[in-house]
Amino acid sequence: MRRAVAWGLGGAALVAMPWLVRAVAPGQQRYVLHILVFTGLFAALALSYDLVVGHVGSLSLAHPAFFGIGAYTAALLATRAGFTFLPDTLAAMILAGLVAWLIGVPMFRLHEHAFAIGTLGFAMVTHIVATNWVDLTRGPLCVTGIPRPALGMGPVAIKLTSVPHYYWLALASLGLVALLYHGLTTFRLGRAFHAVRDNEMLAAAAGIDPRRYRMLAFVVGAVVAGGIGALYAHYITVLCPEEMTVALTINLLVIVFIGGVGRLRGVVIGAVLFTVLPEILRIAPTWRLVIYGGLLLAIVVRWPEGLESALRRSGRSRTA
Repeated sequence: MRRAVAWGLGGAALVAMPWLVRAVAPGQQRYVLHILVFTGLFAALALSYDLVVGHVGSLSLAHPAFFGIGAYTAALLATRAGFTFLPDTLAAMILAGLVAWLIGVPMFRLHEHAFAIGTLGFAMVTHIVATNWVDLTRGPLCVTGIPRPALGMGPVAIKLTSVPHYYWLALASLGLVALLYHGLTTFRLGRAFHAVRDNEMLAAAAGIDPRRYRMLAFVVGAVVAGGIGALYAHYITVLCPEEMTVALTINLLVIVFIGGVGRLRGVVIGAVLFTVLPEILRIAPTWRLVIYGGLLLAIVVRWPEGLESALRRSGRSRTA
């Protein structure tokens, strides 16, 4: 009962966040909600990435490519074909998943380091294509004029024009991704993922096809990344090739490993820390990156398994 009440109060506080921020800091509402929107997007993207890295143990470096494919698909369909938000987002998710399946067929014949290098090469090629195929993507000129999203069709369509609207959309997206993540990583399917991650040969001997489950996590993660990319494009309204560089993979790795590999709560905490902490440290611009790097290093040294392990140990200590 206590846990249910805590979850209910936490959910109500998150939904009411725009009003709470307006009451506490009315002049900073737009800025704070902008940070929270990015926190939600990064958390959802990190959860999709953790499906591959944390639950089936495949170090994929191709996630920026799927994010970019989804973002460019939605942006181009919206600006050139007149698609609305929901159809172009659905198309972005389908295309990202299809591309993941096509490259996953040969990639999963490779092992460990070769797989990581192969997916890194795919991500780099995707970024080069987005930069140089100017007729399609406008290259460094960026895709501009991406319309604001609208939920619904015709006269009943609700246009999202304010930052609180985007915050609620990002929060709803994070909630849906979290439910999908929880459903895929628990019960029988989750046990199969973990068996493949922990001992591939033993899993195969038990009748579990490792390649099949790795492919499933890879494709689902790409589908979610494509959807988040579409949401990001509609929120920013300008899309450039720099949004899909390998630096995004580094950011996702930091979020996942700082928070806790394979843990929903840990990944969300890692995303919050990664997005909110740098903004707080803007009060010390000269030492900002030094302090941020030092804090990340301290977390890695003190809790090598991530912040989730520290929270679990703390909970067990209180119970004892």
